[in-house]
Amino acid sequence: MRCSAFFLLLAGVSGCASEFSTQIVDGLSRPLAGVRLDVACESGHKYLHLESDQNGIARGTYNAARCKPLSVSVEKQGYQSYISGVRERYVVRRTLKAEEVLGVLKLDRAHQQDELRELLAGDYSQESERFQDSVFFYEAHFRPLLRNLARDPEVTQPARDLLAMIAVSEDLDLIVRLPSPRPKPGFPERWRYRVVTALVSPDSEEQWEFLRRCAFNEFNDRWVDAGAIQTLKLTASRRSLQVLEEAQRKNQAQASRIAKAIDYLNSNPVPLVGPDLNALAERVAQIIGLGWVGNGKPRFNEAADKVLIDLTYQTTMDRFRYTATFHRTDDSWKLRGVHESYQAFAPVPILVRKR
Repeated sequence: MRCSAFFLLLAGVSGCASEFSTQIVDGLSRPLAGVRLDVACESGHKYLHLESDQNGIARGTYNAARCKPLSVSVEKQGYQSYISGVRERYVVRRTLKAEEVLGVLKLDRAHQQDELRELLAGDYSQESERFQDSVFFYEAHFRPLLRNLARDPEVTQPARDLLAMIAVSEDLDLIVRLPSPRPKPGFPERWRYRVVTALVSPDSEEQWEFLRRCAFNEFNDRWVDAGAIQTLKLTASRRSLQVLEEAQRKNQAQASRIAKAIDYLNSNPVPLVGPDLNALAERVAQIIGLGWVGNGKPRFNEAADKVLIDLTYQTTMDRFRYTATFHRTDDSWKLRGVHESYQAFAPVPILVRKR
């Protein structure tokens, strides 16, 4: 008798020769050969050692009386490695270096989009800041490519994130009109956070509507509605005050956060625009609060009319970093967006006084 691993997991069948079969694909959903899989049993013993074939299929048999598959480690040189539960499909992304972004610029125009697509489908988590900074520096060159890739289901999420970081209004108009990407487990609408935090001073009805829906928690994600409330607070206009007052009635779970934002707007704050970039970034950091400890050095684009600045915060238990985007018009800088880009558990040491 032969039975599948997934049937065994669901039905608890044991004592028969069973088949384990799964598919491995790369970040663009293409079959990936030569991926090693080690399947661990509930007992902790690694019972199966498999390798994917040219069709991306890894297949083997095991004795169900001796092993109930519990976890799988996935590994291939040059690609991300990880351990996960038993699945019908594993995605293994190529590991990337930030320098590879510059390689795209050296290609002829006909091949640049294909190569950027390959990069966005890869794993650049170890160098995400350098990767994003490289794209930001050459944003004038990359934006048209990213706009096209934002419509590509395989890489729409990273393309949207990068466009939101650059925060050009016409790009944001495109994103807010696009349908949601394929949902991720647990947080299907979390992609909206990066977009909604880039909408400071929205200048189209579509952007305002996106903000409103997020602030009202229509997408059932507390990270998204918190981002929208922060954006409305930083926008500090008569219309943003009206949206916050409406959100106060519709989103009771965020009543305290909304009330603080409304109090700030009622204090008639000075607009977040000015010729002194560092002073403006300090004002933004202090408005966000959270225990601000300082700002990083500005990271400009090639034309020096856009800049990223990291704002660092320390609470009792955590260290946070927010990344703010500013645009320059004539001789003034203006805040366009600010999002949380890093968080780590970093408790502040408690000093005990000697008696």
